Amino acid sequence: MATNPRSRQAGFTLIEVMLVIVVIGMMVAAVQLNFANNKPEKTLEQEALRFAGVFNLAAEYGLLNNVELGLVVKDGSYEFVGYDGVSWTSIPENEMLASYKMPEELTIALNFDDLEPDPEALVSRDLFEPEEDSLSETEEEEKIIPQVYILSGGDITPFKASFLFADEYLLEQDFAFVVEGKYTTPLTVSGPVEVDRD
Repeated sequence: MATNPRSRQAGFTLIEVMLVIVVIGMMVAAVQLNFANNKPEKTLEQEALRFAGVFNLAAEYGLLNNVELGLVVKDGSYEFVGYDGVSWTSIPENEMLASYKMPEELTIALNFDDLEPDPEALVSRDLFEPEEDSLSETEEEEKIIPQVYILSGGDITPFKASFLFADEYLLEQDFAFVVEGKYTTPLTVSGPVEVDRD
């Protein structure tokens, strides 16, 4: 009995099987990558790394432009300001140093107490306080006082910034990422570290 040479056997070719395996592999990799990025500690780590990177950029900006800078942290946001000889103002020519609002579930806490005290402080706040008679009433209300100073010579106020979840978003295990600056840049990032809020 003769068979028709045009008839094919039903089945998959090797190329089709390999193509399906590649597609499945790509889907699994995408799911794993997405799962890893959704971990809470990843979010904290990304915010801490962003902060450290922008702070280091601000220090370089101050050094290159011979300008004194300051860090202002409030209400889950932070920004870098410059001293113009009279008052602290925003830096419009550099968008990276503008006010940055973190995701609402995160907060930042500055700490100066855990660092070893320096008998001779790097900078006194009095140096940057404008004279009272040079301010109008509206300027007094809007006066900006940074918590951390970045001097044009490269020195900074020593500090620790802890990135953690706000109280209403607390997880079973409370942890934070800590960015630390000791008198000069670059800053160091460590974590996750357990946090005791008691």
